[in-house]
Amino acid sequence: MTELLQATINGVAIGGFYGSVALGFSLVWGVLGVINLAHGELVMVGAYLTWIMHRNHGWDPFAAVVVVVPVMFVVGYVLQRMLINRVIDKPHLTALLVTFALSIIISNVVKLRYAGTPRSVRAAWSGSWRHGDVTIPVTRFWVLVFTVVLMLALWAFLRYSRLGAAIRAASQNREAARIVGIDIGRVFALTFGIGAALAGIAGMLASPLLPVFPTMGPPLTLRSFAIVAIAGLGRIHGALLGGIVLGLVEQYVATYVPEYGTTLGIIASFALLVTILVLRPRGLFGGLRPAH
Repeated sequence: MTELLQATINGVAIGGFYGSVALGFSLVWGVLGVINLAHGELVMVGAYLTWIMHRNHGWDPFAAVVVVVPVMFVVGYVLQRMLINRVIDKPHLTALLVTFALSIIISNVVKLRYAGTPRSVRAAWSGSWRHGDVTIPVTRFWVLVFTVVLMLALWAFLRYSRLGAAIRAASQNREAARIVGIDIGRVFALTFGIGAALAGIAGMLASPLLPVFPTMGPPLTLRSFAIVAIAGLGRIHGALLGGIVLGLVEQYVATYVPEYGTTLGIIASFALLVTILVLRPRGLFGGLRPAH
């Protein structure tokens, strides 16, 4: 029973981080209709920004949010205006190839600047809490709390703000949104900027949990895709729940089939993805639009 409880705690904790990674990916896919294969690289850039602030100024990773959010928003806004906007109405394969090329460019530019050496960031809130035979990792707990707050803030923004209403309208019917005077190009650029900022926050949260290195992005992109497919496209709370489902599957398999470590857990997670896509194509939570 203790082993099961520990695996559940670990799965929920890492699932909170996975949920933070998937938020921006889900928003961009749901609104722009673009599967951003460079999403993991944007997470990686956010992690490097956090590491730079930690190394140069001694900042706690959670404090780096004041730098990561504006920088990543501007990066996302510019990328959408200069690149993504040109492929939105093209066949899906075109957008996939463009974002895939962008992911390679970003990772190699970072590798040229910082080499491939893994970097680490230590949070002020580290260590673990012990309750009997059960251990709760402190940093992962606060990452989960931060993700819940972030999810609620994004939901409230989409639900109650004027820009949020415009984003919802653009995601539901572009032509109708244009007719009522919504600047679709501006909305898409702002949405991609928000998605990049969310990716940067996920990178900030990743920095005390994972080694920071230039090729850390692709596994995070794959997990984001799996979470969105599991939860349903555009479901804000579904990103967190889907992340927790993914985290639990990985931890349960890693715990009860220890001879294969986490590798079999990752395989089981994507086997779950395939099963859900076959049996419930709209995801576990219905795949409604971002504001619901």
